[in-house]
Amino acid sequence: MSGLVINADDGTIHLPSGASLSADLTQDAFRAASAFAGANERNYGTLPWIHHEFSGGQVDGHNLFVSVCFYDQLLVYTSITVDLYPPGSTDWSSYSLDTETEIKNLHDGLLQKMFNSKPKKLRPVKMQDEKHAPLGRAIRWNFKWGSAGSYHDSKGGGTYIHVEYDNRKEKCERAYRLRHPFR
Repeated sequence: MSGLVINADDGTIHLPSGASLSADLTQDAFRAASAFAGANERNYGTLPWIHHEFSGGQVDGHNLFVSVCFYDQLLVYTSITVDLYPPGSTDWSSYSLDTETEIKNLHDGLLQKMFNSKPKKLRPVKMQDEKHAPLGRAIRWNFKWGSAGSYHDSKGGGTYIHVEYDNRKEKCERAYRLRHPFR
């Protein structure tokens, strides 16, 4: 087993590091937890949206990067990426669609084993070549608590597992637009 588990009943994410993230985790509780003491906080100038990035341990010998997004105290979503890049490669000069395709295939496989059911296939995005076609095929599982899926962001370049709780993202985006109508 990879050590990464997303509970299909309630959306709790169990990380290989031993830490867990549940839908009812508040930002204050996250900040107070020793398991997340090394997290980097990013607000991107759009408070009360705040992101925290940290290591979730390892999956099959590869580092697991985790980013949680809060809207004030509410955990909105979690993004998880298994890092298949060589050590030390952290900029665009080492970016590779081949590696991103490997990551996407790994993420797809982890989720398929975890949920043991067929995902909903989202509308594909055409890639330039068949070799990288998996990057254009997002998949998602819907649950009572929200959704979990595997995606590639062709604009930002990242490939990730995305866990979203209920329809919190849409509700928080509406609340933000009401508070900041000209942003």
